[in-house]
Amino acid sequence: MSNLFEEIQNRQDVIEERIEALEKALRAAPSGRLRISMSRGKPRFYEVTQKADNCGKYIPKTQAGRIRRLAQADYDRKILRSIQEESDLISRLADFYTEIDEDGEEFFSSPEEKILKKMNPVRRELIDPFDDTEEGYIEKWMNVVYDKKGFDPEAPEYYTGNKIRVRSETELLIAEMLEKQTIPFHYEKPLELRGFGTVHPNFTVLNVPQRKTMYWEHLGMMDDESNRDHVLRKIEAYMRNGLFPGIDLILTHETSERPLRPTLLEDIIDVYLLD
Repeated sequence: MSNLFEEIQNRQDVIEERIEALEKALRAAPSGRLRISMSRGKPRFYEVTQKADNCGKYIPKTQAGRIRRLAQADYDRKILRSIQEESDLISRLADFYTEIDEDGEEFFSSPEEKILKKMNPVRRELIDPFDDTEEGYIEKWMNVVYDKKGFDPEAPEYYTGNKIRVRSETELLIAEMLEKQTIPFHYEKPLELRGFGTVHPNFTVLNVPQRKTMYWEHLGMMDDESNRDHVLRKIEAYMRNGLFPGIDLILTHETSERPLRPTLLEDIIDVYLLD
């Protein structure tokens, strides 16, 4: 929401510049307006200078420059009225989101924050406040508690920089890339698929700009026929539950001969999780 506040302020700056430019142009423009009528399929031009005069004075085509100046002035007046209305609306919107601190500085304050500030402290303790900030949303998303799958005692140990244990070198590559890009994720968070059972997507990831949860399945050992059959049935189960590849589901794969390329990972994260 703070980004919206910045956009509002930036737009107001643009509008003020345009209003100044339009007012300057209109001071040098003709005061009349242009009336156009059609005669035998051809336009005829008239300059109307009085409200009571609906016809105006005929302008011959030899005065093309004046015709153009009148047309431009009509357009500029309409644009000026429109952006003045927009300016009034934006000013009211900016006031809605603006508060003044003790030093007289303006700062962004969401409706949720304003309500909490005015709320009786005793009442505040009784509610679970709605947090519309990006940081609050991420924190709430990350704080979900879930049962994690265990690791075989003999399994190799792979840990990310944030001390999250994963099962393979490729998963470590994906997890560290997510951490590098500060993409929130859960590792092997259980997900119930109707008609299939509980699955544990390698990564449950959050597209922060869209506040959208997505699931990332890395399909390893795709040259193993028995594994391939299970993987295909699981992907079908995702789709039967309304989770489709490229929309809700990110799929990567590899074989013993074709490992996952890090450059491809960067593109996948950029396309699905950063926009």
